[in-house]
Amino acid sequence: MKKFVLVALMCSVVACSGSSNQSAQPNKKELSPELQQQIEEAAEEEVQKPLDPSQIVPPLQAIKDLDQKIESYHLGQNLTNEQVKENANLKKEIIRGTFDIQELCRLSLGKHWEKLNKKQRKHFVGLMTTLLETKAIFSKEQLRGENKLYSISYNKQNFDDAKKTKSTVLTQMRVPKEKLKMDITYKLILTPYGWKIFDVIVDDASLLSNYKFQFDRIISKQSFDNLIERMEAKLKKISKPK
Repeated sequence: MKKFVLVALMCSVVACSGSSNQSAQPNKKELSPELQQQIEEAAEEEVQKPLDPSQIVPPLQAIKDLDQKIESYHLGQNLTNEQVKENANLKKEIIRGTFDIQELCRLSLGKHWEKLNKKQRKHFVGLMTTLLETKAIFSKEQLRGENKLYSISYNKQNFDDAKKTKSTVLTQMRVPKEKLKMDITYKLILTPYGWKIFDVIVDDASLLSNYKFQFDRIISKQSFDNLIERMEAKLKKISKPK
């Protein structure tokens, strides 16, 4: 059964190309100046004004707001340059503003995160952010066409700790024409800037768990530098003009 997800942060974005039989050091000279700049900019913490507690919407509403944002994404094969630019900016806004990429990176690296210095962590977060901005696919892109209209039910939100700083939001996507129903669960963490997503679970498949397995396997068998090399090679490949 073909699967769809609201934001398909594909596992293949990090299960990168490159030989697993050798441990190689990342060669930053192989990245173009443009890609290096993208990574550095993505790694910088954006200056955001913390929200007043009264301005922070509940987790369920945060997911509804995300879906509403995606509705402005342009579809079609003959988009204008302006529309292409608007799409790219929308993905950037969602990846950086709706997802907590640093928390996703910290949890997915697990025990390996503690061994990294500040510079390594910063580069990893920037690289992951750039990969996701380049590779992420909205469900609206996958479900294009009149015969693939879909709807989303917002079923429930749960708080996962006594202080109500972590939450789980349960939704379901329906594609009537394909007789498809899919449970999509979001894991969120409360930040000074609102609720941010750090994991997406499609049926029983967790984005975070998948990354954690891949990262640990590569680092344990090779090295953290080898993981970085693979990610940079993947970024180069998917960033090539078509």
